[in-house]
Amino acid sequence: MKVLIFIIFFAILNEAKLLSQVENVTNLGTRTLIPFFYFNALNFKGNDPNFTRVDLFIQVPYTQLTFVKEGNQYSASYEVTAGVYDSTNRLVTEKIWTEKILLNSYSESISRNGSNITQRSLRLIPGKYQLRIHVQDRESKKNATASSDLHVRAFNEAFSLSDIMLIQRYEEKESKKEVIPNITNNIIFSEGGFYIFWEFYNLTTDSNFTFNCKIINSKGKTILEFNTPYTLKTRYNPIFLKIDKSDFSIGDYIITITARSLDSLKKNYYAVSKRIFSRWVGIPKSIVDLNKAIEQMIYITSRDKINELLKIEDQATKYERFVEFWKVKDPTPGTEENELMDEYYGRVEYANEHFSTYMEGWKTDMGMVFIILGPPNNVERRPFNFNTPAYEIWEYYTLNRNFIFVDYTGFGDYRLVNRDYSEWFKYR
Repeated sequence: MKVLIFIIFFAILNEAKLLSQVENVTNLGTRTLIPFFYFNALNFKGNDPNFTRVDLFIQVPYTQLTFVKEGNQYSASYEVTAGVYDSTNRLVTEKIWTEKILLNSYSESISRNGSNITQRSLRLIPGKYQLRIHVQDRESKKNATASSDLHVRAFNEAFSLSDIMLIQRYEEKESKKEVIPNITNNIIFSEGGFYIFWEFYNLTTDSNFTFNCKIINSKGKTILEFNTPYTLKTRYNPIFLKIDKSDFSIGDYIITITARSLDSLKKNYYAVSKRIFSRWVGIPKSIVDLNKAIEQMIYITSRDKINELLKIEDQATKYERFVEFWKVKDPTPGTEENELMDEYYGRVEYANEHFSTYMEGWKTDMGMVFIILGPPNNVERRPFNFNTPAYEIWEYYTLNRNFIFVDYTGFGDYRLVNRDYSEWFKYR
């Protein structure tokens, strides 16, 4: 019943201007677009001292591709065009390739955990360029383009570091390393920490070095810093370093690795940095606590369903089930956005900002009605007057109903009076 009520009244959201607390409420939703593809371009020292090797990684989520049945399997293919341009907009080099994916089941093709990663290397003279990438799904012709500045570094100093690569999975089996890069640079599921990788190039006779790892947040505050000593006697040294911290709050970060020689009297150093972030992908940016977001679904699903989701211990699985719940209710499943989820949590965010008292706004009577029905068409407000408490009347013309909220305490704690209507919206 609650689901039907919410969907029926979803369309009345933007009909009227309001007063005071619910004044001029228009578009509450926040965009939840999922990128068509992710990419990283990383500098490494090449064999020729005059050139730098730039490794380009492209990651395309399965959910962005169209899979078709091919025998007992499901196939999809896409084409990548990657061009590097100089300051005069002249094409310096270009790579074009096609990828084909074969999966054994349909469920794999729609899994948000599935993606395809490819890598190509570019040989470039150090300097400043622009990288332009175009990816097209060959079946649906759906496509996307992205560009970024590309600073190609030289590696001609006494010692130096390549760019930092984030690692999605790192395992050692029988002296062999299994490495899957994290191209998204998102550390949201880094339970137990995560690994980073870089190459260290040493042209000196020094062999004792220390690497300082420092992570700062968007406000410049250091949230993690430690030193790790290494003895490195070769010119080329691949380094894997584990970051044990896993409780990153939602936000953006910069990780910096600084190498220092412990042998040289000059105490030379070399530093590289990388931007990383912790963010739920495909859900509104206002959601920073997944468990709370699940609790806030009380007006659109049952308590049993909420408890079922909350009991899932693995965060990645819980996130996937949460997204699946909202995907079923997506009014436009053929698009990248889920307008219903955006709007719902936009209303939750607005309720928290405007109706909070001693409890969060989404839990209040005003928040309850607002989240389910959206903003009223008209608000009549009466302030405290002698022995009469302050009250508000919310009018919904389309429903031909009014809701009266009374502040009995005088502290802004407005309670719904006509509880006969609240039977639609009460907590389960």
